[in-house]
Amino acid sequence: MGYSQMTPVQASVIPLFCGNKDVIVEAVTGSGKTIAFAIPIIERLLKSDPISREHVGAIVIAPTRELATQIHYVISSVLKFQAQAEDDEHYNNQSRVLRSQLLIGGSANVHADLEQFSEVTPDIIIGTPGRLLEFLKSSKVHTSALEILVLDEADRLLELGFGKTLDGILRLLPKQRRTGLFSATVSDAVHELARAGLRNPVKVLVKTGNGSSEQKVPTTLKVSYSVLPPQSKLPALVHYLNNLQYKKTIVYFSTCASVVYFYSALSHLKSKLLIDDLTLFSLHGKLPQGPRTKTLNNFISSSCQSVLLTTDVAARGLDIPEVDIVIQFDAPYEANMFLHRAGRAARAGRYGECCLLLSEGREEDYVQLLRVKKVKIEEAPMLPLKDESTRLYKLLRGWMLEDRERHDQAIRAYVSYVRFYTKHTMTSIFRMSEFDFVGNARAYGLLRLPSMPELKTARDIPDGGWLEAGFDMDSYGYRNSTRESRRREEINAKKLRKVSVEKQQKSALPNTPWSAKVERREKKEERQVKKQKLSGVKGRPSADSSDEEDLVEDWKAIVTERKASKARPVQKFEL
Repeated sequence: MGYSQMTPVQASVIPLFCGNKDVIVEAVTGSGKTIAFAIPIIERLLKSDPISREHVGAIVIAPTRELATQIHYVISSVLKFQAQAEDDEHYNNQSRVLRSQLLIGGSANVHADLEQFSEVTPDIIIGTPGRLLEFLKSSKVHTSALEILVLDEADRLLELGFGKTLDGILRLLPKQRRTGLFSATVSDAVHELARAGLRNPVKVLVKTGNGSSEQKVPTTLKVSYSVLPPQSKLPALVHYLNNLQYKKTIVYFSTCASVVYFYSALSHLKSKLLIDDLTLFSLHGKLPQGPRTKTLNNFISSSCQSVLLTTDVAARGLDIPEVDIVIQFDAPYEANMFLHRAGRAARAGRYGECCLLLSEGREEDYVQLLRVKKVKIEEAPMLPLKDESTRLYKLLRGWMLEDRERHDQAIRAYVSYVRFYTKHTMTSIFRMSEFDFVGNARAYGLLRLPSMPELKTARDIPDGGWLEAGFDMDSYGYRNSTRESRRREEINAKKLRKVSVEKQQKSALPNTPWSAKVERREKKEERQVKKQKLSGVKGRPSADSSDEEDLVEDWKAIVTERKASKARPVQKFEL
């Protein structure tokens, strides 16, 4: 490959990295960074002395399993040419065939990786930080002969909390080595990444455009945005999928729960909402490694129009061919992540589009932030969504009422989105005080707002959180008979507990003071005495009537004596 056939980043980095220079490389996504470090790794190992068994010659560290898998595929593809060269009469028999090994969590345990290492004896190791550190700690692996270390998407390694893990790996590696840091936004973490052991590194910054038109996205990428009410974002997504020309599209959501819910909803409503011959895929971080790899491979190999609903797990480093459109349903938590998402389209000189959907209000200020970051972005034409919105939510409501599990799924997605919003790094733009709880709840098709702490200070919340007036949640059941039976049992048990509590409240005496109790007891005794006095037959004196008459006479005498004493003059005595 001549220099004229290389991309700018490859032409700049390969000569430096093949020599004795450490490099820090910042270049837009899709500019060919993987080849820019793969060629120097292979070149340096071929020129060095052969390493003995159980020794490693080069290590590449990536933040995600998907990116590590892709790097391994690229390096393995280049290494295949060595096997073809062995049959060539001009092949140098003293040269050795290099091998590589992939180390990622989720597919196998570290013992299986060590067995493969002993069998294959690879020169190049590609892996994620956690599995790689565990692997290097084994007594079977030696790093004293390490020639070169590469950290791909280096700033992301630190953002994901791999700082301590990287420190552990670096302590196991020799200081006499070549080191390269590669990313589309590495400049924001250069000072932190200096601890990687770079010695007088050369910084390579590959720009697009020139002068005032310099930007952080490829010039072949058209970036636009739309400001919409929250409940219009899903109709806008459907509109784009039905009207834009594309081979493959990636739609980014903020949370795993949102991916699960919208994939489920769009899959069930696809025949009524979306164009024919459209295949949907779902990918997020909570999927096991096997299904994640299978989904990504199926999306890449798909021959029809395909849409991948995903989170930021597929935002960085992945080279997926034929991606024409990127739609960001939710704004990412930082501007750098916007660049990585957008960079899945328009790779290697291809034309592509990126559409950003923002909610009305303060979120529009996000556009100004992107322009400060040198992203050329324009407002998209107004979309005709009124009729589409009405039809979509009518279909969505009908689909949701068929099974209560779908509403539970929508609630989980809504709650996860609210929690994402509360933790957004750009709080000056994404303010919870201006968050539209009701509008976003309608966007998720909710019948009633869930109970959550964030709603305590929210404004304009309907009574009881109801979005569907007069709806009976008790009669809203699950399609799964076992789960529905369990729900009915819980409702009946709750009703019985309520009746029991009400009975206890009625039967419980009020907490009256002691003096009132004494007074009540005395009055009760007086009533009993009067009852006994009147217990005789009418017209016939009772057995103790004579005693009562004597008492009355005595009382009259006492009263007369008191009156006389009051009227008697007071006598004075002198001593």
